[in-house]
Amino acid sequence: MRNNLENLERLGALLKNGVITEEEFNSQKSKLLGSSTKSLSDNLFGLNENSYCFLIHISVLLGFVHFLLGLVGPIVLWTLNRENNLTVDQHGRNVLNWIFSFALYMLIGLIIIFPMNNFMHLPFSFSFNLNSLPSLFTGFFPITILMILNIIFILIGSLKASTGKLWKYPLSIQFFRKRVLPATLPKD
Repeated sequence: MRNNLENLERLGALLKNGVITEEEFNSQKSKLLGSSTKSLSDNLFGLNENSYCFLIHISVLLGFVHFLLGLVGPIVLWTLNRENNLTVDQHGRNVLNWIFSFALYMLIGLIIIFPMNNFMHLPFSFSFNLNSLPSLFTGFFPITILMILNIIFILIGSLKASTGKLWKYPLSIQFFRKRVLPATLPKD
């Protein structure tokens, strides 16, 4: 979108300086404006921006069907349009930051449930003993809380995205930082 605006400004300067005619200007202008609208709607699968961002957020719930779907779905939706649409890029980064943070928190919870010394001495026929009881309860509680927060956060993020608002997931670590737009060059 920004590139099209710069091209339109250049075309206007060429028209003003008499390098191109008004007919050529209008022809190029319609090509620029027509291509940007068409490519944006095609890339978003015919959805408006808010609906597409909602889809990025809600696709994380596919992880309940299979854990890889909850990761692949948002990544595919984000990578298809992150270059074309800044809003989609921001929502995609927020979602992926939450997914990776959630996975890290779950890994920590699993380590709490099964301390490393139990992994080293785990027999093939695992028998439950009372010594591991506190470890099991201290790990199950955070994992249960994380699962509940995951669903709540995804639903809140989806609803905010459907209204056009960007919502940063609480507790998410910023693995993917905000994209910095290149500085505009001074005009000659």
